[in-house]
Amino acid sequence: MDDLLLTLFELALFFILLVLNLQLFNSLNFEKMFKKGHIKQIQLMYFFTVIIFTYLLTSALMNLVELSIGLTA
Repeated sequence: MDDLLLTLFELALFFILLVLNLQLFNSLNFEKMFKKGHIKQIQLMYFFTVIIFTYLLTSALMNLVELSIGLTA
């Protein structure tokens, strides 16, 4: 049950951080890195960058949670 609870927490954390990262990355200007008219490439870069940073942040926070659980056990 404990593993299921941690997995659900990680999934919920991922989606919460995904929404926050979408708002955060909305302020970045990716258009400067691409030629004019390359809208699909800009959208793909934005999407994958948000997903990658969300995964890394979720992974780091889950490692901290698992370490803190290990310290108390």
